[in-house]
Amino acid sequence: MKQCKLCGTPLGKEPTNEELEKHWKNQHGWHWETNKEKTPKEALLKNTK
Repeated sequence: MKQCKLCGTPLGKEPTNEELEKHWKNQHGWHWETNKEKTPKEALLKNTK
């Protein structure tokens, strides 16, 4: 299960970039604005092995 590293929201087992981007824009607009060069995966997912 992947979690958003900003808020801890469960994002599912294999969230798509589209799902991640939607969550990011809707829940973390301030972070979106300052991190536009990152992919949603880089910005939102904890590095879990």
